[in-house]
Amino acid sequence: MLISDHSDYPPLGVLDIGSNTVRLVLFRRLSNDQEPEWANWYEVFNIREACALGEGLATTGAMKAANLAHAVRAIRDFRRALVTEAPDAHIDVLATAAVRDATNAGRLIQAINRAFGAPPRVLTGEEEARYATLGVNYGLKDATGLFADLGGGSLELSLGEDGPLTSLPIGVVRLRETAQDKRGKARKTIIKALKNIRFLKRARGETLHLVGGSWRHFAALHRRLENEPIPLLIEGYVLPSRTARRFARKVVREKSHRIAPYLRRPDRAKTLPYAAMVLRRLIRQSGVKRVRFSQYGIREGLLVEWLRSGNHQQPKDDRQFMLNLDEPNAD
Repeated sequence: MLISDHSDYPPLGVLDIGSNTVRLVLFRRLSNDQEPEWANWYEVFNIREACALGEGLATTGAMKAANLAHAVRAIRDFRRALVTEAPDAHIDVLATAAVRDATNAGRLIQAINRAFGAPPRVLTGEEEARYATLGVNYGLKDATGLFADLGGGSLELSLGEDGPLTSLPIGVVRLRETAQDKRGKARKTIIKALKNIRFLKRARGETLHLVGGSWRHFAALHRRLENEPIPLLIEGYVLPSRTARRFARKVVREKSHRIAPYLRRPDRAKTLPYAAMVLRRLIRQSGVKRVRFSQYGIREGLLVEWLRSGNHQQPKDDRQFMLNLDEPNAD
């Protein structure tokens, strides 16, 4: 049974080329009586491949050849899945910090162009911040406070969709590499980067909404060590800021190989202490009262924008991205 068989609208899909992971997500309208409109749309398909495109980027300025080839293969595999599952889907292809910063992103862009009929949309850091904020609102309507999206290459911050926002080059992979895996050096880099972000203080007493795989793993680790059940989705898990900061200190001080067995993805253990360092500094500098972990981010944020604009109702031939159903030639 095809994904698109039971909906008046075709599925909406996002291919997200991130610094850690390449992921394809499809959403489908499964109800029509919810408000806002995006509450009627649910994730029905999610595949990912850990390609580590941001690895080595901070020191060489380029993506590693092996990781780049891995991503190209993943994109082709995802395209084949779409041909089978949802050939009529409206697909948008987003690329973030790794593609934005790499000197050798051309091959990846060409592969996407061949598979989807258009090059990816390379988001600015500010666009990432806005979509992440909208993504949190997908899960929590009218969410307010400070929004923070931590990836492999950058950290995006905002005070809401209409508030100030910024992007900083302190993603967890970049931090680890530029600090040469020296956590004291990384801490100084974080303090320096956040020092002049004045709007953080406006979130005092509010909620810090955390977006990104590193912080979802942080939340799952906390639940595991507290002997709490770990749900499939970490959405809505809340900790008092003092509790979160204390636990983050433990993570920072722990050796990565001791953390790895407790994580769904053990490869995250090497960068999780850096995510914990960023979190500790954000809590201290902003004075937030609590932290809330969001399952959702830029992919759901794009869905919200699509539905607001009515782009999902466009005729098929007018969509920005169309599947190229011809098999791509091998390099």
